[in-house]
Amino acid sequence: MRSRGLASGIWTLLVAAAAGVCWAAAGPTEQRRRQIVRHLPESNKAHLEASRKRNTLVMQIIEESAHTEKNVAQKRDWNKFSRSDS
Repeated sequence: MRSRGLASGIWTLLVAAAAGVCWAAAGPTEQRRRQIVRHLPESNKAHLEASRKRNTLVMQIIEESAHTEKNVAQKRDWNKFSRSDS
């Protein structure tokens, strides 16, 4: 019974090692990683600022709704917040 558990553990380690090798082989190179990071939305200053502004507005709405019994979601123009140019 003990050898069965040992064999199972060894197989588990072998499968995990094989998966790690496949992951490393199929993963992007360092140059590709840098290219991916350069094209992330957070690397664009205008997009980052729009996200921060939107997050600030959402937090203000959440704080307002925490201090009132009214449904603040009904009195907002939510389409205005979804556009990045606002």
